[in-house]
Amino acid sequence: MAMEQKQKPYSQRTLYKLYGFDAVAAACSSVLVSPFIAIVDRSIIENTNGKRTLSEGFKYGARQLIMEPHRFFFSKQFGLVSGLYFSTYMTANVIETTAEYHGIDSSRTSMLKFIGTTSVNMSLCIFKDRSFTQMFGTAAARRLPVLSYLLFALRDSLTVAASFNAPIYFSHYLQGKCASLKEKPDSALVVAQLACPAAVQFISTPLHLIALDLYNRPTASPKERQLLVKQQYLKSTFARIGRIGPAFGFGGIGNTYVRSYRSMFLNA
Repeated sequence: MAMEQKQKPYSQRTLYKLYGFDAVAAACSSVLVSPFIAIVDRSIIENTNGKRTLSEGFKYGARQLIMEPHRFFFSKQFGLVSGLYFSTYMTANVIETTAEYHGIDSSRTSMLKFIGTTSVNMSLCIFKDRSFTQMFGTAAARRLPVLSYLLFALRDSLTVAASFNAPIYFSHYLQGKCASLKEKPDSALVVAQLACPAAVQFISTPLHLIALDLYNRPTASPKERQLLVKQQYLKSTFARIGRIGPAFGFGGIGNTYVRSYRSMFLNA
């Protein structure tokens, strides 16, 4: 006996319009967060290889953004970062819209979103980090070690899970524990969208530092790498928290806000 086909919530024409709106939301979020992230990513890489301190890197990037915006926004540095975050948000949005259209339950949608966004974010982020490491490194450009790729992949899996999957569960937890948030699910979600990506940086930052050091100092001993992580851990972690706030916190909030206007198409 053939399975009864589920009634779709809106027309296919509306679905395509929603995809277009998903692209607008992804583009707005990407342009909003990419300048700051590009500056921080370059600063962390140059701080790790000794080219500039973090504060010098921030000042250099901010000066270039303010004094030469045309050069900054058309640079490879900005293009790599904005392309990465547009693709990540677009993937998450399209999966969510498609799942909504086909009536897929939230737990399965969450898993599909994790797999899709992790695949896109991981591959593009590794490409971006490899390019940044070679562009802003002090050594002659060479191939990134395989272990660096693996560490970047693990780092990005943690970040994506904390950014796209954990907030909804953490927001429910907050509503259960905090009386003031119980009647404000939107506020709880905003708190979770900021807290989860930031908290995971305490775990993922050592992975990032070791991956960079494997490229910068291929012959360093495990003790030397451990010392580097110890020296750079706190300032790099807080720099990455400052970076991840715009990337998946404020960017995620902006993406959610723009997508909240999708309702204008739902009666089409």
